[in-house]
This record gives sequence, C-alpha cells and structure tokens, in this order.
Amino acid sequence: MAAVLAFAALVAPRPAPAEPNAACNQALANEKTAASDSVSRQAAYDAAVAGLAANQRCADPQMKLVNEAYLLSMRATAEHELKVGNWQRDLTRANMLLTQCANWPGIRGTKAGTDCLTQRQYNQMIEKTLTTLPSPRPAASGSAAPSGSAAPRASAAPAARSAMPLPTPPSPSRPPR
Repeated sequence: MAAVLAFAALVAPRPAPAEPNAACNQALANEKTAASDSVSRQAAYDAAVAGLAANQRCADPQMKLVNEAYLLSMRATAEHELKVGNWQRDLTRANMLLTQCANWPGIRGTKAGTDCLTQRQYNQMIEKTLTTLPSPRPAASGSAAPSGSAAPRASAAPAARSAMPLPTPPSPSRPPR
C-alpha cells in the first residue's frame, strides 16, 4: 500500500515550479520601461516603483543589487520632475549600490561592473544638473527686487527646467547569473 501511495505521489500532476528569478526578471522589465525615452515621466516613475516592489522578491542577491541600483536611478529623475518623493535620497542610495555592484565579486572588472560605474557617473551629472537648476518656485512676495534690476520672471524657471535635456543613461549590461 505504501508503495502504491509513493508511486501515486510521483505520477500525480504537480504545479510547475515558479521560475526562481521571475521577480528579478519582472524588476528588470520594469527597469527597461522606466528607462525608455518613449514613456512619460509618470509612467517611468510608476514602472520604477513597480520594479522596486518586484525586486523585493528577487532571490538572486546579485541581480537584486543591480536592479535596485538602476531602478532607484530611474525613480530619482522621475521624482524630481514630478516633484514627489525624495530624489536626492534615491540617487544617494543608487550610487552606493552602483559602487557595490562595480566591486561585487564576479562583476568587478567586467562590462557589467563598468556599466555600474558609468551609471554612477551619469547619476552624479544628473544630480549636479538638478541641483543647479533655478528653483521652480516664485520668489517670496515680501522680497521685492531692487529697482533697475532685472528680476527673473516666475514663469521662466519651470520652462528652463523642462527644456533642460538630461543625458541618456547607459544601457545596463546584466551580470551573469
């Protein structure tokens, strides 16, 4: 009887095992969407947020690290333009992870490691650009400009901000699994 039950257990249909890296791959797909020039800033933000959520379930530590670094980079630029979240905190964490990526055993010295360093350099350029842009907020109403000075118009800052093109980030080279 025990042999019959053991045989029945062997031939009984079983659900197919879930792909162990399904969450990692979903995060990567969301990353690609977030990095696409053809999507709106809101869509890029939404894709980055969804990718970070999926990445929490990623079982591959190397992929999880790389995905999080790139997704945070994508989310930060979208946050800045949408005026939500904390883009500076996201860039800081992304840069820390990108440094770890570049030094990760098995990645260090490879194209993937170089891509992590290139993304970090890109993030630093973006941060410098975003922190040197004029404030989109109009000047406080109590501070009048001295007579004869050319005070900037309140509407000029947002136009300059949206007209500022951001450099295209490198396409990440995925590390081997």
